[in-house]
Amino acid sequence: MDLHTNKIDENIEIKLLLNFSINKDLPHNVHSILNGQYKDVINNELSTFIEAIRNGDNLEEIIHNSLSKTHEHLSWLCAGVVSLLYFVQCNWTGPCIDDDIDWLKTRRDEALKQLSLHDGCNINVRKPELLYLSKKIFSNADLQLKCRSCIWWLFRASLLHQHVLDEDSGVLFEEIENLTMEINKLSILEDSLCKLLFNLEAARFYLYYRRTQNSEKHLEYAESIAGLKLSLEGAMGKRTKYQQEEKAQLYLKVETSKDIFPSIDCEDTPKSLNLNDELRLERIEFSEHKEETKLGMVEEAIILTKYIQLQVCQPRHKLTDEEIRPYLTKVVENTKNWSLKMTSLCYRCLLESDDKRTVERSMMQAESLLKDYNDAKVSVARRMDLFFASGMRPIWTLEEKWANIMVSLGLVKGALEVFIKLELWEDAIACYNILNLKHKAAEIIKQEISKKPTVKLWCLLGDATGDVNHYETAWKLSEEKSSRVQKHWGFYYFAKKDYAQAVPHLKLSVELNNIQELVWFRLGYAALQVEDWKLAAMAYRHYCALEQYNFEAWNNLAKAYIRLGDKPRAWKSLQDAIKCNYDRWEVWDNLMVVSIDLGHFSEVIRCYHRILDLKNSHSDVQVLQILTNAIINNINDADGNPTFRLLQNTLELFGRITSNVVNNPDIWRMYAELVILRKTDVDEEKAAQYLQQAYRFITSNPKWCRSEDTALKVLELCCNLAQAYLRCTTDITVVKKRKMLGSAKLSLQGVVKKIKEQEWNNTSIIDQLAKVEEYLTIIRNELEQIKPA
Repeated sequence: MDLHTNKIDENIEIKLLLNFSINKDLPHNVHSILNGQYKDVINNELSTFIEAIRNGDNLEEIIHNSLSKTHEHLSWLCAGVVSLLYFVQCNWTGPCIDDDIDWLKTRRDEALKQLSLHDGCNINVRKPELLYLSKKIFSNADLQLKCRSCIWWLFRASLLHQHVLDEDSGVLFEEIENLTMEINKLSILEDSLCKLLFNLEAARFYLYYRRTQNSEKHLEYAESIAGLKLSLEGAMGKRTKYQQEEKAQLYLKVETSKDIFPSIDCEDTPKSLNLNDELRLERIEFSEHKEETKLGMVEEAIILTKYIQLQVCQPRHKLTDEEIRPYLTKVVENTKNWSLKMTSLCYRCLLESDDKRTVERSMMQAESLLKDYNDAKVSVARRMDLFFASGMRPIWTLEEKWANIMVSLGLVKGALEVFIKLELWEDAIACYNILNLKHKAAEIIKQEISKKPTVKLWCLLGDATGDVNHYETAWKLSEEKSSRVQKHWGFYYFAKKDYAQAVPHLKLSVELNNIQELVWFRLGYAALQVEDWKLAAMAYRHYCALEQYNFEAWNNLAKAYIRLGDKPRAWKSLQDAIKCNYDRWEVWDNLMVVSIDLGHFSEVIRCYHRILDLKNSHSDVQVLQILTNAIINNINDADGNPTFRLLQNTLELFGRITSNVVNNPDIWRMYAELVILRKTDVDEEKAAQYLQQAYRFITSNPKWCRSEDTALKVLELCCNLAQAYLRCTTDITVVKKRKMLGSAKLSLQGVVKKIKEQEWNNTSIIDQLAKVEEYLTIIRNELEQIKPA
């Protein structure tokens, strides 16, 4: 350390951040941290303050007073780092140490209260006082000035803080995002490996909160620093044991333009279990030689992050899983890093848990990974390599997944034991319900409350018994600050479809914590039901900012905008809905209707075609009539372009519609009106044919003449039909002209006769009938002139 400035050597900071050094000439405490001797370092570095900490003195004051008097900045930095890494060992990487640090354990209750942020830490978190101490140390302003990497360590500690909370925290999200901006300014990032590592960790942070655009930016930067180019390609191969014919299979092609970053291999990484399936091969057998690029663990961390980024930013679908699997396979099969191997195998468990051919391996792999966590043969230091960039989740999340897979395989009692051990009472209640032991759920929660009442337990008792008084108790216990209580309370009314009661509770919940996706979604739906369109739009807008790939949310957001009279925003929302689900004709129909209102006529045609792709036939006369009128009158569309340019596209659409919907007279009439606009002899004849089709279908019901509306429609159609026949019989052979005019005469005569039989008094009908009779007279005269001698 520079004695003149009290600043810590930046190289030491870098080595601690990377958890890696080939230099043996290091301060003893730093060397011990890099060797994983965490408990010894904590006891040594804080030996002077043990009594003060044990006695409950203010931690911030202890740190501040020490730094102002002794300038032991490196000592405090090491204390913070080792405290955080020991916390990681106990909750993420293992092997867990049962023994507590006695003098620090006295601060456990204080730590839990401060870390809970009113909603509670996960009950399974071990030694939270270590995280609490590290955050207090890294938050010290004086230490941050003398040791710039302190902000990065605070970023890491705060993200781990989020991992141990039961609910996502908007407060923590803002804090961590602000820290990323501060870290970006650090001179330490001039080191290329540090810069790459920070961008990877920032990408992981944004992925946790599903902010895909932000994560993509940091991930692309990391790829660029590493000189990595990742692309999916196809090669011939087989994936089943009895496959005769080879087919193109996806694999990940990795190209690198730079030397790989140095790293230390771990000799005993977790084992990948074999599939042992009677049909599927263990891995795809490629017949073509694929050149493999040698990768280091940093490059593999980028690939694994890319896998998650692609998974989060696309709707969940089996096809999507197949497309991104090669990224995961690359890491699973090649990495020699303990954290990356553990994390990639966890991801594979999740991926395979929904497939009947792989679910058993998924369960056994999860069980195997839990043993690896507890197996002491791998050193603590090697487990910690690249931990913060790996995306590893706390060990209890793997245990929870293991239990969920057991439930899916019908091993409910085994799963129930795990859920009870983890105190996952919601899942335990579900197991009791499967086992027809519903009464046991309430009993076990009451039993836990008698030991130590918590906000979460009172909420769960409310869920299990349906007694809202328990939510009231939980609310008071949280000092009226828990978003969880209001969420459970709101969900209780939501499940009963009492949306008016649900809305205020759900609204208060998101006011207390604004990054609760499901609460925003249900608030939006409840607001729609009570016709609070403004609240519905606001709720769905927030939800869509958090979860961009739910078509139902975008669709409902559009519905709220339409009710508010804001059709342009509705149109944009429906465009997003389509990106999420390309195969729901109802969403296309909604977009088509809003597009026609706003004058996006080319979009109307696209939507109609897509609806026909999805359901073969579709008749929306109102939309087609507006489109037809727009083209006939050549009005400008939403972008100011003349609509007449869409004539050919619209005729193609009508051709497709009439090939499936043959009996709709309005569609045939519009088709005729459009085709005549091309003004060729062939088109005039087509128009007459289409109008004849319209006439045939509208008069196919013998009672047509008894309805005023239908009678008027038929009379108007007869006028159009007469005009069309007269137009297309000017320059044709006599024989053909006689045939066509004869057909027109019969059609008009039949209509005139039927109308007169009804003895209508309606002025419109009488006027229209007179016009038809005029055309009938003209046609008769034409026929008289060409009558054969």
